[in-house]
Amino acid sequence: MNALPKHVAKYTSSYTTLFPSSRILVIVTTTAHILTQPERQRIQDLEPALSLIQGIQPNEKVLLHAFSNGGASAIWTIARTHHARTGKRLPVSKTVFDSTPGSQSYEISLAAFTVALPKNPVVRAAGSVGLRVFLGMWYLYDLVTRSEKFIDKIRNGLNDTRLFDVGVERLYIYSMADKLVPWEAVEEHAREAEGLGFKVRRERYRESGHCAHLLDDEKRYWGAVVEGLWFGKG
Repeated sequence: MNALPKHVAKYTSSYTTLFPSSRILVIVTTTAHILTQPERQRIQDLEPALSLIQGIQPNEKVLLHAFSNGGASAIWTIARTHHARTGKRLPVSKTVFDSTPGSQSYEISLAAFTVALPKNPVVRAAGSVGLRVFLGMWYLYDLVTRSEKFIDKIRNGLNDTRLFDVGVERLYIYSMADKLVPWEAVEEHAREAEGLGFKVRRERYRESGHCAHLLDDEKRYWGAVVEGLWFGKG
């Protein structure tokens, strides 16, 4: 969520080198997509991706790589919309979950959304106050109405076997030092996936920050994704 172009490029450039003949579809989410965008508008924004996905041929292999809860949210929306339209599961061959899915709490949500606020101290302070009020109202609404938490919807959605084929192996990459997505939440989701029949790989870092595992050890990162998950070694 709120990924800068230079951050996205670190991954797309590597994928271009590793798989030079492959197409790359990039979807970037923002704070607005999560907090304020209506479902109908979100799906409309994702139409180009949905169209491409629906056109995937049976002989084509697709690697899905989702980052953080923003990426997981987009994937969940795409998967259920694709299923509603076609009655089919998402046509992917392998899946990577980088720093996702997490758990939901006021403190974690505040920290996650604060990252995107402007660096100007005055604007940042004002934005922080507004964000606290908005999140407070959001959590109060969920409490009063006993609504399912947004992140829980995502967690359950990613393990919904109507949307995702249990035959598609998945890799969870996460860190014990991630302050936005607790490693325990990721491992819990991985265990739940295994219980449903998914084949799961785990790559747990000790000191890397949120979505920063590539920076911590690039060789290890791509080894897990390409050699381990994609080619099935190790």
